Amino acid sequence: MSDKDPKSPATTSAAYDTMVPRWRVIETLLGGTEAMRAAGETYLPRHQEETDTGYRERLQSAVLFNMVEQTLDTLSGKPFSGPIKLNDDVPAAIQERILDDVDLQGNNLDVFARQWFREGMAKAFAHVLIDFPRPAPREDGQPRTLADDRREGLRPYWVLIKPECLLFARSEAINGGEVLQHVRILEHYTVQDGFAEGTKRRIRVLEPGIVQLWEPKPSKKQGRDEDWEMVDEWATGLTYVPLVTFYAHREGFMCGKPPLLDLAWLNVAHWQSSADQRHILTVSRFPILACSGASGEDSDPIVVGPNKVLYNPDPQGRFYYVEHTGAAVSAGRTDLQDLEQQMAGYGAEFLKKRPGNQTATARALDSAEASSDLAAMIGLFEDAVAQALDITADWMRLGAPGGTVELVKDFGLEEQDAVGLQELREARKSRDISRKAYLNALRLRGILPEDYDEEADWELIQQEISGAMGAAGLDLDPAGGDGPDDEGGAPNNQPNGGE
Repeated sequence: MSDKDPKSPATTSAAYDTMVPRWRVIETLLGGTEAMRAAGETYLPRHQEETDTGYRERLQSAVLFNMVEQTLDTLSGKPFSGPIKLNDDVPAAIQERILDDVDLQGNNLDVFARQWFREGMAKAFAHVLIDFPRPAPREDGQPRTLADDRREGLRPYWVLIKPECLLFARSEAINGGEVLQHVRILEHYTVQDGFAEGTKRRIRVLEPGIVQLWEPKPSKKQGRDEDWEMVDEWATGLTYVPLVTFYAHREGFMCGKPPLLDLAWLNVAHWQSSADQRHILTVSRFPILACSGASGEDSDPIVVGPNKVLYNPDPQGRFYYVEHTGAAVSAGRTDLQDLEQQMAGYGAEFLKKRPGNQTATARALDSAEASSDLAAMIGLFEDAVAQALDITADWMRLGAPGGTVELVKDFGLEEQDAVGLQELREARKSRDISRKAYLNALRLRGILPEDYDEEADWELIQQEISGAMGAAGLDLDPAGGDGPDDEGGAPNNQPNGGE
């Protein structure tokens, strides 16, 4: 039996509960080092037998290498590297009255759309509510008209709704389409309390043609902290809920996998490894003075300094320093480098050209233009913006659709790849990167196939070299490398590995 309260508007949906852990890791990483430290053991587990003091020191010394934010900002910025193109079907009234300040907060369509796209890409989807100021009744008691709204400067505006604020949504299939029937949005707003300020909550309930506001109040029932009561209700004049959802990756209604979720968990692993690496560096930098042949009872506490003489009652005893071998430091550094190489490839994956249709949006994907995951998302986003413009036109009673837009899809990948490949070759030639990193970069760019087997290929290379050396009457270096990661694995007369 469900423990959800059917009488509380704060009750969340099953889809919402599924998404919360996914959103939490993304949101925490985007909060940076400060947020990751505040999360504590959630993303940096305590070691067995680790003291509180030791854990706090390890946690506070950790610094986040934020590849999630870097990748998200890079990818979400590409569609907006040029201004959004308004097609000829966008009504002049919308262009003149709405798009220069689309949210009544001073943000034009380009700025607002970039925020919407970034939020959706970060968390799988994001919403925009196309709202309208609640007008005051006419003094003569007559119904308000469009002329009244225009005279008072009332106009629709867009509100970005983060997915974690949409607690519940229900839809029905009507005429082959998914139509919202009930939506609940958690809102926070600031109120003045004397010379201080406070934050309050309320829940906005939307159904076709209706808006309700609910606020919490102390509960009189035992075992409950608060109840909710409806404090306001009004009609919208619309026959639908004016909310648009942009899905960057959809798994179902109000459910999806954030495109960078796997990268996020790699980033968490890097955070944990980095914290351990900094800790082991602290340990390894300080040698420990040890003594054999004496106990703590044989002498006063030892003070080490240039003007101090150390005494040991045992003639065979000695003082010596115990130092870290550095093996763990090297292993930790290698682990961090491997994680960074894996994370670096995620951005390229979204730009990689892929054959065939990638989503169900035929308009965006039937042409050869839609050749990457990012391009597919852009096509979906253009559809979402068009829906928002249609709702805006309805609010304005234009009697026509709101029009369509186009975003940048040509990222100049061919030119970027040419430059990038040359840089990769130079970096490999000068041994600034490993063979493994070089091959991984080629695989990410689609130059090597996805099923390329580095180990098997290395064996073939060794066989070819052995055959060539044998034919020339030369012997292979018996100390040669035994694997593709061994930079010393080339024959002794080929110091550069045959490249």
